[in-house]
Amino acid sequence: MPAWTRRDIKQGNTTIGRIHYAQIDQPRYRAFKDKAGLNRVNRFGQRQRNYPGVGGGVKKVYASAKLRTRPVGAARDDLAGVGVVNPAYVPALVQKTHLVSDRFGGPSVPGNLANEKRRINLSAHKRIENRIARLIKAATAAGDNSPIRSRAGLIVKETYSNAGVPTGRTYMTSVKDHTTNTRTYHKLTFTPL
Repeated sequence: MPAWTRRDIKQGNTTIGRIHYAQIDQPRYRAFKDKAGLNRVNRFGQRQRNYPGVGGGVKKVYASAKLRTRPVGAARDDLAGVGVVNPAYVPALVQKTHLVSDRFGGPSVPGNLANEKRRINLSAHKRIENRIARLIKAATAAGDNSPIRSRAGLIVKETYSNAGVPTGRTYMTSVKDHTTNTRTYHKLTFTPL
């Protein structure tokens, strides 16, 4: 697995964001999970806080899920008619991004989708998802291909400006090794610049 702890996200020659990775411990993961305060229903939970006042946009979203791995070639949901938590933000080349990726069983529902710049979605968030996938694969026994088995827990927090612009996303994951019945804990962040 690559040992990077920091990655710049570029658009052309311009750095548009930065990813950080760190291995953490169980108390830090649990504290973040407690702060999120979510109850999962069908492996997923979400809550958000809005800016005060009439028409105040979303200020912060927490999403939490038990992760599984989607089978290779499985159909993906059409997101065209599904809402997002930050509808006021519509940049050029906008894409809908899952807070908990659909590749890990995250649902395609308005509470799990946000508008984001295409480059950030496909470069920053995709790299983070790939890192989480490698962590899960490293803890999975050969031949264990069940698409419904829980592989990890994930808590995501994304913050927004009053105009709905994403200002940062934090992922904390707890990856389970079913062979040894142990867990490792990891934190990944994306900060737009």
